[in-house]
Amino acid sequence: MCQQLKALAVGSLSILFSFLIIEIGLQLLDKPKQPVSGWNDCRKPKECNSLGFRGKEIDYSDSDYVVILLGDSQVAAWNVPFEQAPESRLQHFLKKYNKNVKVFTIGTHGYGQDQQLLALKEYFKKYRADLVLLFHSTETDILDNIFPVSGRNNTIKPTFWLENGELRGPTEEWLEPVGQRLKLALLWASYFGRPIGESRLEKWKKDILPPPYQPLRYYQEEADYSWQEKWKESPVDAYRGIEYELGMGEGMKFTPRSEMRTYGINLTRRLLSEIEKLSEANNGHFIIFKDEQPWELQNPNMGKVYFLNGKYYKTSMRQYLDNLKDVFDGFEHYRIPLHMDNYTQSPEDQHLNQPAIYKLMEKLSFIISNKEYFKEK
Repeated sequence: MCQQLKALAVGSLSILFSFLIIEIGLQLLDKPKQPVSGWNDCRKPKECNSLGFRGKEIDYSDSDYVVILLGDSQVAAWNVPFEQAPESRLQHFLKKYNKNVKVFTIGTHGYGQDQQLLALKEYFKKYRADLVLLFHSTETDILDNIFPVSGRNNTIKPTFWLENGELRGPTEEWLEPVGQRLKLALLWASYFGRPIGESRLEKWKKDILPPPYQPLRYYQEEADYSWQEKWKESPVDAYRGIEYELGMGEGMKFTPRSEMRTYGINLTRRLLSEIEKLSEANNGHFIIFKDEQPWELQNPNMGKVYFLNGKYYKTSMRQYLDNLKDVFDGFEHYRIPLHMDNYTQSPEDQHLNQPAIYKLMEKLSFIISNKEYFKEK
């Protein structure tokens, strides 16, 4: 019996030693890498600043008026040449009014106000800003704030939430490692475990988020069947995530407004307030702006009902405008109209094209030029 126990102990120690050797080897190789919460995006090193965003290096003098351009993929603008990106265009136009202006970018694809806030906090640890400009992406920002993951791979990100109307979070800090620290545990999880993003998303849907928009089952008047036709062409991708108002630009128009959309608007407002307070605490001014595209200038009484897979989705321009008002009310904000026939990259790519960026930054610079605090610097 003792001999058997001894053999068992020796075998167990051998296995543990083998695991230890493997763990040490994986740690030295740093494989698999521990996931982090959130992301920055540096596709071309020569086009990236020290925070990992597309833009020139953050470098200014004491006499410079420093402007931060905060946003998502619209400020990164990977679809236009580097010298035509929003920060370069804005700096070019602002220099007509003040030659000592420097504009720097914080933001990349998929950023809501949650990651914008945390990245701006990181910026202020080393740098200053006289003005923080937030480029609001109306169709995506609210949903980016609501959900704890992004993209089809459910990439996790630092997320805030509302609890009895109070802001809570974030789930972790920006670019903070998450999950198991042991490489063997990470390896096991990658093959047999459940992705962190998937389980976190389910928790949010179950415990935190109010109900999303509920389409109609019956509708007796005329409906638009274009969504159904598009779905027939691509049943896997078209309107994926529509049950949570995701994957299409019409979500802000759904009427009546869902409890989840109301929650998202309130959450967004709280995050905007935090960005405003952070800017002012660091002696900066805060402005929100957005491009106002031609379709946003339509008759507010316009609306449509879309049919998709046996359900009817009612949309309203009035609801869209009310949602915008509720997001921006009380903040200094500017909705800058783009009176252009062609302003996006393509029908499939809704990012602003080069002429639209030029016009938007030119108009924004004129607004800023009339601010007393800009003239005084």
